[in-house]
Amino acid sequence: ADPAALAARPPPPARASEPTPKPPQPSSGAPAKRGPLPIAHGDPLPAGSGRAVVVVIAHNKPDCLSRCLQSLAAQRQQDKDAWHFAVSLDDPPTFEPMEQTAKTFAGSLPGLEIWRKAGPARFAATVSKISEHFRFALIESFDRRDYEFALFLENDLTASPDFLWYFRSTAWLLREDPSLFCVSAWNDNGMKDLVSDERRLFRSDYFPGLGWMIEKPTWEHLRGIWPGFPTTGWDHWLRHGAELRNRDCIVPEVSRTHHFDEHGTNVKAGTPLAKALANMAESKLPPGELGDLSYMLRDKYAERLKQMAQGATDLSLGTLGQSSASKTYLVPYVREEYSALAKALHLSPAQPRTAQKGLIITRHPTTHAKLLLADLRHSASVLPEDRLLRPNVARNIAPAKRGESCDDFCRQSSMRCEAKELEFINTCDMLRQHFPCEAGCGHQVGQEIPCYVHDTKRDTARQCLVTDDAVPTCVAKCVATTRLCVCVP
Repeated sequence: ADPAALAARPPPPARASEPTPKPPQPSSGAPAKRGPLPIAHGDPLPAGSGRAVVVVIAHNKPDCLSRCLQSLAAQRQQDKDAWHFAVSLDDPPTFEPMEQTAKTFAGSLPGLEIWRKAGPARFAATVSKISEHFRFALIESFDRRDYEFALFLENDLTASPDFLWYFRSTAWLLREDPSLFCVSAWNDNGMKDLVSDERRLFRSDYFPGLGWMIEKPTWEHLRGIWPGFPTTGWDHWLRHGAELRNRDCIVPEVSRTHHFDEHGTNVKAGTPLAKALANMAESKLPPGELGDLSYMLRDKYAERLKQMAQGATDLSLGTLGQSSASKTYLVPYVREEYSALAKALHLSPAQPRTAQKGLIITRHPTTHAKLLLADLRHSASVLPEDRLLRPNVARNIAPAKRGESCDDFCRQSSMRCEAKELEFINTCDMLRQHFPCEAGCGHQVGQEIPCYVHDTKRDTARQCLVTDDAVPTCVAKCVATTRLCVCVP
């Protein structure tokens, strides 16, 4: 990306007369508040409780909606009985054909409701419309209807055979382990040549999306800070600006959803993304075969990872092809090298997705050796102290002048900017210590990040910005932003 490209777009047209919406109060028909649903250690979400809902997020494609709902209708009956079902719509001109499509499944999906999002979006940009639709569906699920668990599925996805069982089986983990905030059906690195164990789950602090469940207390945390205009998408905001990075999601090795639509907002037929999605493995495991999932609890999981790393053989980027299928390897890396690593290992490009505390577990695409990719800045849970990359103890962290590079800023104090130090301050927490971040903290692409957008004419105005895509440089600058710099002797 152009290092000065950040915030270069003109602001989206806003509806000046429309105030920022507030979470609505429960309607008169809303159920009375109830105590928490008891779920014993290891037990699935009980059938018939009426405390969990599957929400299909739909826009204006009846054919996509029908295909998605058909995959849910085909689920095992006892698994369907653990949920209510809803279709959430946000495109008034197509409400009628979308509702007619949904109603054909009323007999096979318990308690099926249609939720209509009234009124236009505050901003014309698609990312804002999608974000507002999810916000509406979250409010309907937790504030208006008082569900305890809500599972969100976009209507361009189909569900695997044990999709509902998978979420029933993991609900108790969300309830019991406060270090978790979501369960997802999607593995960003779940390509056909990398995954095989349909029963294996893992933890990631990188929100995957594409079929995900949270509990009501998580929404109560997000409700007051949900962004009006997340410029790279609500999901990127959830990963970086939602103050959830110290908590994890449960993820399956083999995905429980399949993306099929190649004519959407982000996925177009023939594009690299469409080709990558077509190469994703989808689980065919029948329901009831996940076994004991207590290994996903925080302490047990951390101990297993530590033991795995201790028994691993070191391997470098240049010697990946020498790995053997019978062994486990530890591959240290820094984010600046991730693009090359991802290309060599057929991983999701740009961001180090599926990581947990800096560690990505994958396999070599040809030798099928198990690989532990350990970020030297963040893998303290599995690497000894003497192998970690730590920030300079003599560093000075401070904002530059508006539009100033970190090279120029540091030079004024007879210090220098060192690019590798910038990654340590590329966090929302660090930015909040130095800037007001009135519009929250979000994700963008630009080599002058981390920064604060002081230009009120930009669509990212008054946001603090981080990136897990571009690699920050010392020389980059942008007239619209104020950089956060780190200077060393």
